[in-house]
Amino acid sequence: MSIKSTYRSKKAAGLLLAGILIAGAGAAAPSAEAAKDAPKVLVNGLRQTLDHDPIVKDGRTLVPLRGIFEAMGATVDWDQYEQTIQATRGKNEIFLQVNKTKAKVNDMEIELSVPAQNMSGTTMVPLRFIAEALGAYCVYYPDQNLITITDRVES
Repeated sequence: MSIKSTYRSKKAAGLLLAGILIAGAGAAAPSAEAAKDAPKVLVNGLRQTLDHDPIVKDGRTLVPLRGIFEAMGATVDWDQYEQTIQATRGKNEIFLQVNKTKAKVNDMEIELSVPAQNMSGTTMVPLRFIAEALGAYCVYYPDQNLITITDRVES
């Protein structure tokens, strides 16, 4: 191998490495931007500090399961093997399974537009579905990038 071809090989390898590093940096940027733009969540007027930022997928906001259930006063059971979630609050009971678009609320089957998902070791659940299934109102204020969950007042 000549000195000239060795130089070309090193130059090509360097350019390839630079391209990979630049592409990797660009790929990481959207997730950082997504975290910065994550909607704020209030439950009964209290801002929630969640373990992971909410994400928006297919127009639906997903939040960490345990934090939002507990903020609403629900008890949560997680079955790691079956990847199922059971939550109870008062008379309301929810069953979800990760990556399944069917859920049950009080034995009634519901079709989800976005299923519960595992993301980086955290189970994320569709916020509006959870709030309404547990008997609360869920409102999104796009101008403030704010989601409020408010208990329904029973008379």
